[in-house]
Amino acid sequence: MGKIDLRYDDYAQSANTIFNFMKKSEYLKEILEKKAIIPRYCKENLEYLNIHNGDIAFPEAMVLQKCFCDIPFHKLTETFYLNPVGEIYSNLSSDEKKRIKNNYTHTDFYGEYGIAFSKEWGEKNNLQPIHYLNEQSQYTRYFSEIVEQVLNTDNVSDAYVDDILDRLCFIKPLRGIMKRKNKKETGEEIEIEFQKNFHDEKEWRYVPGREAVRNTNIERVVANQYLLEMDINSRLSTRQYEKLWLLYNYEAIRYIIVPNASERIDFINTILNIPEEQFTSESDIMTQKYILISKILVLAEIRKDW
Repeated sequence: MGKIDLRYDDYAQSANTIFNFMKKSEYLKEILEKKAIIPRYCKENLEYLNIHNGDIAFPEAMVLQKCFCDIPFHKLTETFYLNPVGEIYSNLSSDEKKRIKNNYTHTDFYGEYGIAFSKEWGEKNNLQPIHYLNEQSQYTRYFSEIVEQVLNTDNVSDAYVDDILDRLCFIKPLRGIMKRKNKKETGEEIEIEFQKNFHDEKEWRYVPGREAVRNTNIERVVANQYLLEMDINSRLSTRQYEKLWLLYNYEAIRYIIVPNASERIDFINTILNIPEEQFTSESDIMTQKYILISKILVLAEIRKDW
């Protein structure tokens, strides 16, 4: 069997590009200035697995990760219907309910600042499409039983524990509840719960490797409630945790996405001020900066034209 050639985009029925979106401009600036995507601990729902250690339940955990979506470009700004649930939503007026139900896009959920790379780059840099679990399937039930068995058994081998943690890092339920902040017509900020089909996002995920995590004395998966409540993400952007970062070269970037034209100007200045040593010496540095600037796309324009 011949070796597979990864030089060409070959995803015929899904996007050839993966996107990482974020809420704040400083996050995207940090990615550009450090030439690195920094993983953070994100809370993951585990209730559907029904995992217990004796009488202690594990309804959630924090996974060290960075998420990308595999969504065709034109669908990023496509409005879709969501199913809001919960007491806060039920107490809204009919007009507010209608507005919330029908006014969501992927970027509304995850942020209007983004960076995109090819899937080829993702494959070569340890990104993995996650595994969506059907809560009602035998597979999910068997997996839950194995996790509980490991939790409740003494002297389990490190290899066995590592395998379970690997799987926990790359799974998500088909459906679940997400919370997102909204503003009422009065300007009051509220948090609405939505029932969401996660499979629609076709998520790819970066999780730092076992050795990198061990060398920095942290864990890939944290289930301790005390640690869940701590701000354990604030230190991950310091150089002592650089081994955990997902590094890239500027040439690998396909798109840089910002919300509006004024933000584009801000990011042009950000790129112009990136230190020269961050660029290669193989070609003119200003040319490299101009090429990077040319990759900036404005979300407000995409909404109109794509």
